[in-house]
This record gives sequence, structure tokens and C-alpha cells, in this order.
Amino acid sequence: MLYKGVVKGHVIELEGEATLPEGTRVSIIPEPSIAVTVPQPVVTLKEWLQDTRQVRAQLPKTSDTVELLRQLREERAHR
Repeated sequence: MLYKGVVKGHVIELEGEATLPEGTRVSIIPEPSIAVTVPQPVVTLKEWLQDTRQVRAQLPKTSDTVELLRQLREERAHR
């Protein structure tokens, strides 16, 4: 018969209504624990905003989109 339980200190608490007579010898096979990992962001939002502001400060102060694209293309061509 298979019983399931949880280790608490040096005691295994059986799940449900399961009971075993005192002194019963048992074999234990631990189940693999399920680890939930959450990927950590490479940078924080604050760092990302600071970087974005620095990049924006380097861009031309023009509101003419066509002119802005032309300038960016020229800069890329010279890299």
C-alpha cells in the first residue's frame, strides 16, 4: 500500500485518514520538489528608464520625423 505524507522536523505526517501501527517499519522515497523559478529582470525599471532618458538626450531635438529618420540613417551609415 502507498501512503503519502509531509516531513515536519523528524516526523512524517501522513495525509488523509492513513494510520499505521506504532513501530511499523517503513521505507521512504522522497518525491522531487517542484521548484518554481521566476526569471529575474536583467535591469530594473528605474535603470531602464535612466538608460532611455540618456539615449533620448542624445537624439536631435527636432519634431520633424522625416528629418529625424534621415539623421539617424546618416549616423548609422557612418558607423
